[in-house]
Amino acid sequence: MKNLFLLVLLLGFTLQSSFSQVNPPRRFSLSISAGPAFPVGVFGGKNMENAAVYFPDSSVPNLASISKASNGFAKVGYSIHGTLNYHFASNFYVFLRSGVTNNPISVIEMEDFVNDLYGLDFRFSHENNNMLSITPGLGYFLKKGSWEYRTGIFLGYGQINYPYYEMVRVVGNETLTWAHAGSRPSLSSITAGGNLQVSRAIGKFQLGLEVSYQRADFDYSIFPRTSPGGSQSVTYEDTIKVRTLTLGLVLNYQLSSTKK
Repeated sequence: MKNLFLLVLLLGFTLQSSFSQVNPPRRFSLSISAGPAFPVGVFGGKNMENAAVYFPDSSVPNLASISKASNGFAKVGYSIHGTLNYHFASNFYVFLRSGVTNNPISVIEMEDFVNDLYGLDFRFSHENNNMLSITPGLGYFLKKGSWEYRTGIFLGYGQINYPYYEMVRVVGNETLTWAHAGSRPSLSSITAGGNLQVSRAIGKFQLGLEVSYQRADFDYSIFPRTSPGGSQSVTYEDTIKVRTLTLGLVLNYQLSSTKK
């Protein structure tokens, strides 16, 4: 929250400075970007040996939870964002960016590990990680003929769905389900990142490529247990460490261009 406050102060200072200039350019533009979102770092890790959490008092290895802080099991997903830009000086602009990043979760490694551990046939399912964000930012751009180059940093609010997963085994006519028992609230966190764009003018449009990086840490509690019948369990504190690198297309449209 301290970093977000400092960014807001920086944006306010730069805006105030730009308005004191003589005839500063004032331009609004709207852009949309989309592309595949690649998980990086621990977010894309898929090592169940490191992620497995065991009951400490069990005489044999007994799975108690799966640590997302060490391995996120995320697969390549997609990212779609819209951005409102305000060009307040010759080469600087502020922007408000909002959108969604969706990453499916790999369960093959979970199934293989648990089936080898217990020598039984389990099936896993996991909801996709779907992160929403709204972030103000500060950017710099440079025009060379019909080409435009942009770079920016952003910091703001992120929200992700609860990382709910199930491990299911059918025994006769009964289905046993090992999963979190309790509420599944959406998780909130500060999110930050940056982007780089290269585009070419086509009339009032700029069409090009964008590379963006975004990160956020979402803390949550999980209480996994087996139902029906219940099982020994405790509450664990964990963190989803979202780290994504998106390579995609960007389309920018100039909404207005006026001067004082």
